[in-house]
Amino acid sequence: MYRDDDGARADRANALINEITELERRKVEHAATDRRLDAVRLELRALQSTTGVPQRAPGVVAHLGVFAAAACATFGGYWLLYA
Repeated sequence: MYRDDDGARADRANALINEITELERRKVEHAATDRRLDAVRLELRALQSTTGVPQRAPGVVAHLGVFAAAACATFGGYWLLYA
């Protein structure tokens, strides 16, 4: 009339063992993913640190040079048109 307690316990034990196995497998996969994430972050950090100093903005000399070139081009164009 009642279900055999030993059989029920054995079935439940097998189900728990299977669940533990699955959870352990997921835990190992998660640990591997965490290690890969750490490795990728370290590699990215190494790449970013070796990119060097960011480019400086052009200085006063560069601005004066561009202004002088523009002035010379304007003078040359004006001279060719009206000379």
